[in-house]
Amino acid sequence: MIDINLSRTLKTVLDAPNLIYLAFISVFLPYYVTAAVIVVTGLYLLISRNTRGLIFVHRGRGLFLVFTLYTAVVALVFQNYIGLACSVGFFLIIVISYYARSIMTEEIFEKGLDICCFAAIPLGLAAAVEKIINLADEGYRCKLWFFNENYFCAIMAAVIIACAFKATSHRGGVLIYYICAVFAGVAMYLGESLFAFVELFVGIFVLLILKRKHTLLAVFLMLVVFCILAIYFVPEIMPRLAESNVTSDRRVRIWNTAMQFIGENPFFGRGFLSYFQLAGMNPKVYQTTHAHNFALEPLISFGIVGTLLLIIFMWTYYEKVTECKELLRSNPATTFILTISAAIIAHATTDMTMLWIQTGLLYGLFLGGVGADEKTLNRRIQACLAKDETKNSQEE
Repeated sequence: MIDINLSRTLKTVLDAPNLIYLAFISVFLPYYVTAAVIVVTGLYLLISRNTRGLIFVHRGRGLFLVFTLYTAVVALVFQNYIGLACSVGFFLIIVISYYARSIMTEEIFEKGLDICCFAAIPLGLAAAVEKIINLADEGYRCKLWFFNENYFCAIMAAVIIACAFKATSHRGGVLIYYICAVFAGVAMYLGESLFAFVELFVGIFVLLILKRKHTLLAVFLMLVVFCILAIYFVPEIMPRLAESNVTSDRRVRIWNTAMQFIGENPFFGRGFLSYFQLAGMNPKVYQTTHAHNFALEPLISFGIVGTLLLIIFMWTYYEKVTECKELLRSNPATTFILTISAAIIAHATTDMTMLWIQTGLLYGLFLGGVGADEKTLNRRIQACLAKDETKNSQEE
């Protein structure tokens, strides 16, 4: 009896939606928990007969496998073992994303976004407590258990965008999403990442344009102008604004160094996080993990060959996203995906925050949301074909 009940409980826990919800929840837990969830979930999906057949069924899967193998081999050749681990992590995250795409429905996608929104409340409270505990340190930036303040702020910016999406979609009570956004905003403010605010602005701007919320867009832009004026007259209210010149100079140094590193191996790179390995071999350059730019990072890590593979792989994905956006009147998932993609790219002009366990998994889950709109589009196509067949048979 115990074995039967245990088996039933295990099947319930490993039910398709629950695996996705678990992945969403893990993003907001300590990063080593997120890493464990990625490894265990990814391996389970690959091993289980019930899930394995749902993974490698999407267009671009061949490119994904070639790109992963390419980055792993190159990293191994250059003894870039951290890069090799990143290749494995990338592989498992895309496996989870592919599975999410296969089983995704609008209900699962909406609940996944709800998890993100509601997570802002405990995180905002925890960040406030962390700040209070460290009040003696004037330059202290909250990061909780996210390893890096910029990763923390990037996730909070994504949460606010998710709250805005839910509020403007009128799905459920609107007030709760505004409350969640406030908590996420407090957490992001305490994390003091300047470019997270740029990510947030771009995300909300694109969202309101795609959803054709022109009145809200006008109100939002007026609010942004008000904030800019407030910062101009009282610059102290914007965290780390006085350090912007130092930060900008640092970025320029990193970019110049990255371009020098690209010249050393322009065709193949050295695998994920090549900048980190190369900088460690040259103590005179600025030490950091990556090139802090979405154009330079793939070139230094993957070279021209790997970058082309990555671009074609992403092209196959966004081609499907665009198709769903153009052919469906109601396309909530693809609208959100285009919104969050624009926000990520804006942030990636100065910081590659997607190159981390928590952010990478979160964005992978978001991208898997296209499966909900794909299913709607396929149903529409099948209905049209059935209608045409019925019409043709009647004419005959």
